[in-house]
Amino acid sequence: MKAISLRFPQSGVVLVAVVFIAVFFVTALPRLLYPYDLDFIEDSMLMQSLRIAQGQPVYLPPNADFNPHVYMPLFFWLGAVLFKIGGPSLVLLRMISFGSTLATTILIYWIALRESRLKWIALACAGLFLAGYRISGFWYEVARVDPLFVALIVGGLAFANYANDSNRRLILSGIVLALGAFTKQSGFILAMGFTLYLFLKIGRRAWFFVIPFSGLTIITMLILNWSTDGWFFYHVIRIGSADPVETSRLVNFVVKEIFGVMVGISLIALIAGIIGTRDARWKGLRGQPWLIGIGLAILISGLGRMRVGGNLNNLMPAYALLCLAPAILVQISAPQSPSIEHTNKRSRLRYRNWLISALILIQFALCRYSPARYIPSRAMRESGDQFIQRIASFPGRVFVMMHPYYTILAGKEPSTQIATLWYVRHRGELPLPDDFVNRIESHYYSAIISDESFFETQPDLHELITTYYIQTKTLNLSNAPPTLTGVVVQPKVIYLPK
Repeated sequence: MKAISLRFPQSGVVLVAVVFIAVFFVTALPRLLYPYDLDFIEDSMLMQSLRIAQGQPVYLPPNADFNPHVYMPLFFWLGAVLFKIGGPSLVLLRMISFGSTLATTILIYWIALRESRLKWIALACAGLFLAGYRISGFWYEVARVDPLFVALIVGGLAFANYANDSNRRLILSGIVLALGAFTKQSGFILAMGFTLYLFLKIGRRAWFFVIPFSGLTIITMLILNWSTDGWFFYHVIRIGSADPVETSRLVNFVVKEIFGVMVGISLIALIAGIIGTRDARWKGLRGQPWLIGIGLAILISGLGRMRVGGNLNNLMPAYALLCLAPAILVQISAPQSPSIEHTNKRSRLRYRNWLISALILIQFALCRYSPARYIPSRAMRESGDQFIQRIASFPGRVFVMMHPYYTILAGKEPSTQIATLWYVRHRGELPLPDDFVNRIESHYYSAIISDESFFETQPDLHELITTYYIQTKTLNLSNAPPTLTGVVVQPKVIYLPK
């Protein structure tokens, strides 16, 4: 009976982990292959990769044709390579994210196995990551930068944490984290914090990390800024840091997310941190680099969430690194003294396994979701097909304000996405570009299709459109598909020239 009780928590955790892994694939694969927007930002991500693939400039003054995202360019460069091979496709961009998510899962399993030397813990950690699909806003396979960013920071930290006496691994860590910073700006914050840790732990050898990281990022950014007449820094630094911050959002991040929907793995990490620092604070922390990694990941996630507009995708770094907490606690709490009696040692391990298992199962319970709710339906596909045909039926150019990729599918020339135009206008504070205003005034578009979102109903934009165009038709779900992730939008209104 005692042997069964010892095996029960582990086997229960493994079973639940396998179920969540299976549910992830059941949910993600149909979304991966869906031809229309899961998130409206996917559309403009595709347009930026397509411009790079076509050799067109990206970092430009605000204009009517195209405006870039505030993100760093690595994801778009990779997308452009795929587009040169297979043509523009949301599926190809999602493959980058989906592959990155699988890479992170494998890394978490490998790191957890190395730290804990227990396969059930490693499988639980990997399962926890995929189970966080809902908590992270269903962005694991969406065409956005976050999955690639998470894979690169986890991989970069692993190179450094397991470098031992290898300077080559420190160099590789600097290169991989530089790629992470070239995916999302918060990678710079994580790298700076980790640099400080490396100097405290290994002293001057940290330069083997700092030099490749700094050289790759600083030199490349200066070249990009020079070649774009300063517009690169305008978009990725000035506009990228323009979102206001709210302390109430940071409080919500700590209370409702770290110690709310992530409370199971957060408590495990907290216990590991307390045990890891019980002898001598800095000596303990120097010996636990993954605790440092968890802290830095929580920091960048918190900074992202406290910005107005910082969505659930910002939780991904914190959640991914926290998934390593069970393995770290196993490693830290392993009985070290050979003088401990066998019975006492066995009892300690049993209580530890029960505690970790209970907290893991609590976390799994907080991750539950219904797959059917987030899988695009057949009706959505048919609605999308009908919407593309409607766009194609208009003569001349059509301005689909939130979905420029749909105009390409309809065989027409795209214009800027209105959401990116709002951002590059410094969150709508700057005037609309002259070429954009001229197009509306001259009835350049035979039709304008609006989702009536926040971005499309800004006073100056709405007044301009309604002065020269008139609303003629309202679309429903059978005429145009909604998005499923992030801010949910759907084409609703057709404007024709007055």
